[in-house]
Amino acid sequence: MNPQDLLNSPQLAGISPEKLQLLMELAKSSSPNTSSPKEMAESLKNASESAKKEGVNFSSSERDLIIEVLKQSMPPQEQKKVDLLMQMMKTMRK
Repeated sequence: MNPQDLLNSPQLAGISPEKLQLLMELAKSSSPNTSSPKEMAESLKNASESAKKEGVNFSSSERDLIIEVLKQSMPPQEQKKVDLLMQMMKTMRK
């Protein structure tokens, strides 16, 4: 995803500037168009861990919203894979 798309996304309008900056860095370092859903999930996990080290925590609804925004540039088949992977991760956390 183009990092500029994050700034223009109305879905992320209410997110804090610190969190948005972390998302911009994530968008610059990985592209969902060239990454598999598994790689995207790994990148999000790494970004989340980095954010925690900086004292920034994303709520589960913020994480879900971020994933939805990142999926927008993926083909439908890849979006379904991301959905399945995220559902499996949520099930494993319970």
